[in-house]
Amino acid sequence: MTMTKLLSPALALLLAIPVGIAYGQPDPALNVLDELALGRELLNDMQDTLGPMDTRLIEPIEQLADNLMMLNQFDEAHDLLDRAMQIARIEDGLYTDIQRPLLSKKIGNFANRGNWEAARENMEHLYWLYTEKSKFINQELIDDLLELSRFHLRGLAEDDSFYQGYHFSRSAEIRWIAIAVAQTLWSENDARLAPMIYEQLRQLHLQTVALWNGGPASYQLRKVGPGLEAMRGRYDVNETFYLSGLGLLNRLYEVYAGGESPDAEALAMTNVYLGDWHILYDKPEAATKIYRQAYKEMLATGVDESLVNELWDQPIVIPDTKFYSTVEAAVVAQRTKLVTLEGEAPYVYISFSEWSAALPNVRSPLFSDAGNSQESNSNFALFSFSLAGVNTVSRSFSHRYSSTVNMIEQAELLAHYLESPPEEGLLLAKFNSLTFRPRLVDGEPRQATGRLKYYLARDTVK
Repeated sequence: MTMTKLLSPALALLLAIPVGIAYGQPDPALNVLDELALGRELLNDMQDTLGPMDTRLIEPIEQLADNLMMLNQFDEAHDLLDRAMQIARIEDGLYTDIQRPLLSKKIGNFANRGNWEAARENMEHLYWLYTEKSKFINQELIDDLLELSRFHLRGLAEDDSFYQGYHFSRSAEIRWIAIAVAQTLWSENDARLAPMIYEQLRQLHLQTVALWNGGPASYQLRKVGPGLEAMRGRYDVNETFYLSGLGLLNRLYEVYAGGESPDAEALAMTNVYLGDWHILYDKPEAATKIYRQAYKEMLATGVDESLVNELWDQPIVIPDTKFYSTVEAAVVAQRTKLVTLEGEAPYVYISFSEWSAALPNVRSPLFSDAGNSQESNSNFALFSFSLAGVNTVSRSFSHRYSSTVNMIEQAELLAHYLESPPEEGLLLAKFNSLTFRPRLVDGEPRQATGRLKYYLARDTVK
């Protein structure tokens, strides 16, 4: 029996109550507190009519818990979600599908309370339900698996650093399962696979950042196997990540090259991301060659030359947030990363939002978090920089001296808007850790200058 069928008698009983408000379509004139009061009233009325354990109570209980979480009243929200799960289990048994979204909300509520121990325990239970008790392969299962994978990425930023390796491992494993399910449900050449594959690629980059940052995550990523104390060298593990990324990029080629009509423009864009991958792993010659190829392929597919040139007109921070299969989509996304400051109309700034102190100097891998820092328009620093094509820069990074491709050659801190700013050297070190896709002119990397607005993660400013 579906949720919709279960709820219809309750809706019939409560036509006189503002049902739209109670069921997630709020009147703009009412604030969350108003909705909370109406939700309590609705739930009490339904309990009086239906009894305390009727399954028709589940949705109003869930909606009330949502409003409580919005008000940071996590303890009461937890009790309500527990009650909803108890009702579902009494009615339908221990492993029904209706429990999964409730369990997912419990996990989010635990995390919001800062109780990551309980969150991890429930994440494991939800993982078990998906992998052992799923009866159907469908879009809902794919979406649920991806949501759980992304919640593990949230754990990287918010859970104790000791568990970063666990979250990395689980997130990647769950996403591989989601990709396998999607290939079974759709086909191996379905373009809907591309963003999932690219998410896995971005996670490899996050793992590389953690690898070189040191600490518990680096240790766990270098372990030869579970339960073994032997560790591989950083450079060996780094090379493994690089090669794994090449495999994922090759999988993207297969997606767009397969089928009756290969997508030439998407293949050219895949070469852009391949060039980025070479840059991120210090392969300047390979990157330069593949960027040239991508540029020529874009023009050969008939993409407007002005649009192609706009894509390459300035350096951008990599890895990119998403995979774009068309030049136009990539250009539109780049435009959203450009900002101007009031009173400084002649200057256009590239914007970059740092995710978290747990993994500094990288963008959030969570789509819902994108742009949060910009919305407040505070907590940022302004830099000017120069970048010489595809270059090699030698500097100290994470207590090691190394040569790195396509980092800034010269940078200047122009201003900052921070309540408790770190010293200028630390701000410059943050900026200097960024890696860029180069500016191209006629397919050749060229010198570039620019300005960047760097939003610091909230938990990095003390």
